[in-house]
Amino acid sequence: MDSQNSTEVLHDFSPRFLIYKDGRVERLRKDVIVPPSYDPLMGVHSKDVKISESASARVYRPDNIPENTKLPVFIYYHGGAFCQFSAFNTRYHKYLNSIVSEANVIAVSVNYRLAPEYPIPACYEDTWDVTKWVLAHSAGTGPDPWIAQWGDMSRVFLAGDSAGGNMSHNMLAQAAREGLLNQTTKIEGVILVHPFFAQGKLDEIVDFLSERKMGVMDPRFNPMAYPEQMKKEVVCDRVMVCVDKEDELREVGIAYYEALKGSGCEGKVELLETSGGGHVFHLKNQEHEKSCEFLKVMASFINQSK
Repeated sequence: MDSQNSTEVLHDFSPRFLIYKDGRVERLRKDVIVPPSYDPLMGVHSKDVKISESASARVYRPDNIPENTKLPVFIYYHGGAFCQFSAFNTRYHKYLNSIVSEANVIAVSVNYRLAPEYPIPACYEDTWDVTKWVLAHSAGTGPDPWIAQWGDMSRVFLAGDSAGGNMSHNMLAQAAREGLLNQTTKIEGVILVHPFFAQGKLDEIVDFLSERKMGVMDPRFNPMAYPEQMKKEVVCDRVMVCVDKEDELREVGIAYYEALKGSGCEGKVELLETSGGGHVFHLKNQEHEKSCEFLKVMASFINQSK
């Protein structure tokens, strides 16, 4: 190996990653991966499940579920600009334990391949594999015993932060396109937290990471440009779009909310604006008072009466 090529930077996307001339990728924000476990403080069990060759998930359930009880199923997509982080890292594992404890749900935290090693749409393919796997647990059947026994498949919720908020929209849309939703398998609500979308210009890093170069008109990144498609594909009872006043993605989050509300989709669309301290503040400092308040809002959204 040419030692100069191994140290010379070809693409610099600080503070996210560097690509060297020899093809090596260095992520500048390091992940600390933790194993599944029982959290006695939260009263939550977790386990890891391999869904396909490239997709996996961490499944969570509360302790001591009463017999014959069915709980909402909460599918979570982590953020990181499609190129960072893992569902199995310390931050997301802690957050999923908290939401399961607070909202009393069965949760599935989705782990997917990251760009640039696996260009977009690999992340969407993996998230769809996991989403489809979860939706297959109808009528008390399916490959996972926790979801089959305790999951209420008529009360599925999708949620995610940043790039994961984008995935929440796209997974709902794909489920609608493929005809997987009915009275027994239903996505009741979607929570998009500080979601990434594009409007006017596609983010430079996302454009670089994408295999298909459609730019700002790519419906995965800019569903707002296709209101009729939004109306047909956002088929759920409730959508909550969360933005923060100090987040650089605030304006595009509001644009998504306004486009969805204006599309005439059947469900209720609401906007939650916080002053919590910027992008994904609720993950960065989970013990902060505003983060705890936000967690309660998410749990309330899941458990509110239809």
